[in-house]
Amino acid sequence: MSTTVALVGRTNVGKSSLFNKLAKSKSALVSEQEGLTRDIKSTSIHLGGKSINLIDTGGFFTSKDDDFEEMILSKAYEAIEYAEVILFVVDKKFGISPFDKEIASLIRKSNKEVIMVINKIDVKTSEGTAIFEELGFKEKVEVSAEHNLGIDQLKTLLFSKVKEEENLFENNIPKICILGKPNVGKSSTINSISNEKKMIVSNVPGTTIDSIDSKITYKNKEYIFIDTAGIRKKSKTTSKEEKFSVIKSLESNKIADLSVIMLDASNFLLDQDRKLIEKAKENGKAIIIAVNKMDLLDKTSLNEIEKNLSNDSMFNGLPVCFISAKDRHGIRHLFDNIYRVLENADKKISTNKLNNILRKALETKSIPFKGKFKPKIRFVHQGGKNPHIVTLHGNSLEKLEGSYKRFLNNFYQKQLGLMGITLKLKFITSKNPYKS
Repeated sequence: MSTTVALVGRTNVGKSSLFNKLAKSKSALVSEQEGLTRDIKSTSIHLGGKSINLIDTGGFFTSKDDDFEEMILSKAYEAIEYAEVILFVVDKKFGISPFDKEIASLIRKSNKEVIMVINKIDVKTSEGTAIFEELGFKEKVEVSAEHNLGIDQLKTLLFSKVKEEENLFENNIPKICILGKPNVGKSSTINSISNEKKMIVSNVPGTTIDSIDSKITYKNKEYIFIDTAGIRKKSKTTSKEEKFSVIKSLESNKIADLSVIMLDASNFLLDQDRKLIEKAKENGKAIIIAVNKMDLLDKTSLNEIEKNLSNDSMFNGLPVCFISAKDRHGIRHLFDNIYRVLENADKKISTNKLNNILRKALETKSIPFKGKFKPKIRFVHQGGKNPHIVTLHGNSLEKLEGSYKRFLNNFYQKQLGLMGITLKLKFITSKNPYKS
């Protein structure tokens, strides 16, 4: 798993600007999770065989009743506690604030790896940067986030603090992430899987405070199961532990080959369940729905849930398993679907097949004119697997209406019939050699 790096510092020192520069640098692969909390922003950046989960704790909101100093110290303490490496950001333009000194004291007591980042070096001051030496940090980098100065040097030093990722997933062992709201039975399900007679279980040490990775062998095939923390509604995600757990859970969804999203049969399909499914679909990884606690319901209630699922367009193309972690019921059916969906996730689709489907789609519904122009799709090919990307090339595709793009997506989804797979369509307009 990624090393967690936190940007720490008082308000207005440029943490968010620095976060954006590090996240959007050319060598980084960025996947942002927005809107998880009001005050925490997270992204993953990669370099070589190393990975960083970068956290910005920016955004301190105050009112007449707020104790501004206590709020700053609380935010800093929260980030310091959960990070392996700390980027302590100070402001050359402003100089040293009493808040800087208090945050520095907290950081020193943490015994964590620290890099002091002196921001806004483009501003000339009489003292220069020597005044920050009294804060007591040996390693420092001078940057200007606004003018992109010193960012590469900072990133090089930062990644030198990060260890190579442990190859927990060697030999292409599939990674399966278990997601769901609290108390839905994620850990109980993994325990049920672990206790099956046909399975051999060996523990892989958890790499974060809130996820446990287990290597499980079922019918001579190995899997890595990632048990994540429960995800609540944003308004109910109040404690610092839960905020970081939500971030790490959704990050696990991105690195997994398949996500099993668990629903509670006794408290079925709440708003946060739908939002979680939507987020997993946006990430584009393979999905299975598992309805747990079926032992608590009678046959009539279960039939009603099955009917609701079949009539809900959100579940189109997603396999649904009914299980009872308590009674170890439905585990075999779950694994049958895991095997089938993982095959689909790795499936190569021939260019010939994709273009034949395109012809059928155009015969079923022709592309509408956009003003005087009519976009034209010339050919299609597979642009990636898990997430499955169908890349369409043609003329004036930027003028394709959203409704027609959705029609094409649904048409391909239905024709390919890849259970558990969410297709993403990518439209590329060919350059006009005569335009100039």
